[in-house]
Amino acid sequence: MKKWIIAPAIIIPILVGVIPFGYGVYLSFTNWRLANPGISFIGLENYFFLFKDGNFWKAVVISFEYVGLAISIELLLGSLIAYLLTKNRRGQWFFRSIIIIPLTVAPILLALMWKLMLSTSGGVVNYLLGFLGVPQIAWLADPRFALTTLAFIDAYIYTPFVALILFAGLQSLPRDPYEAAMVDGASGFDNFRYITWPLMRPLVLVSVMFRLVISFKIFDTIYATTSGGPGTATTNLHLWVYLNAFRYGDMAYAMAGAVILFVIIYILVFVFVRMWKNATAYI
Repeated sequence: MKKWIIAPAIIIPILVGVIPFGYGVYLSFTNWRLANPGISFIGLENYFFLFKDGNFWKAVVISFEYVGLAISIELLLGSLIAYLLTKNRRGQWFFRSIIIIPLTVAPILLALMWKLMLSTSGGVVNYLLGFLGVPQIAWLADPRFALTTLAFIDAYIYTPFVALILFAGLQSLPRDPYEAAMVDGASGFDNFRYITWPLMRPLVLVSVMFRLVISFKIFDTIYATTSGGPGTATTNLHLWVYLNAFRYGDMAYAMAGAVILFVIIYILVFVFVRMWKNATAYI
């Protein structure tokens, strides 16, 4: 009887995860289109076209650029915020409450808020920059700035997530190694290099891994602000899959792209898990 207690934990993931995923992989080997009710197996044809599709490879590159920019900004700002929170004992509860505000709001609402603020017609950002003599910038309509702007919007939303993880890690660091290092005359850089970084590295990898998965799957922020434009300057792989499926009606081709997206995320997560295991091996 006790064995059946864990049955829901096994059956539910299979029903809502494994079976739909397997069916999606099967569909990527078919010719399914929204305008064509018939489905027939065509083998690897979708994948052959996929790897020759310049727009697909451009979407892959944009995905990596977006993820790299967003995570770099979030890790830098999150580390700084976590460090400042550990130094500011008075009012710490207030600042911790303030920084999590972006996490309490739906990302699409924050994206629309930033779209209004960055607008060239009445946007508060260009208005304030005008006092400094900076000409109006089409932050979301200029291919030179659009992707970087989206990365900063993503950083505004998710930096608190990284900051709280790193802050929790800094709060839990043991004091004994620092006291021993102080007796030995170690500098602040030595403390960071030989004590803080090795102890914090697992948490840094965990926060980066979570953000990496979410950033590769980002859709709502991009769709609400640029819809992949101008042109295809901000069309990442997830948005590329959506457009091919529901705008162009080529469901099987889009599913092939979704399978590639899954493979990319799986490989990256596998690498980060291995790095995390190595980082925790000596702790």
